[in-house]
Amino acid sequence: MRFQAGVARLGLCPRRVQNALILAGVGALYALETQTLGLFVPCPLHLLTGLKCPACGITTAILALLHGDVNAAFAANPGLAFSLPVLGPYLCWLLWGWLRQRPARGRAVNAVGVGLIVYFAVWGVWRNLAPLMGLV
Repeated sequence: MRFQAGVARLGLCPRRVQNALILAGVGALYALETQTLGLFVPCPLHLLTGLKCPACGITTAILALLHGDVNAAFAANPGLAFSLPVLGPYLCWLLWGWLRQRPARGRAVNAVGVGLIVYFAVWGVWRNLAPLMGLV
């Protein structure tokens, strides 16, 4: 009861906070499992086609960032590294709105979302074509 009352005082939905905490716990368990056993969830696109999706290497990059190794994170997925200054605050903004049951709306939210989608689409094409054209 105290948890729900405290969360409600902050203007957050207790059920959504519980769901977010469960998801964070699952993410922490996955991070622990990858560090201890070295088992990663493979990318289905890479398995089927041999092409790298925009998110290939994201687990390695995040784990490297958690260890403070920025160079390894950049090597694992440079596209993610370049997007973090925009992607991080944007996702926090969306999460905060979701927890408060007041979704983020407006032109700024849409513009940043569309910009990120375009960025990752271009990044996904570039990371597969650049080596073929000898640009990397």
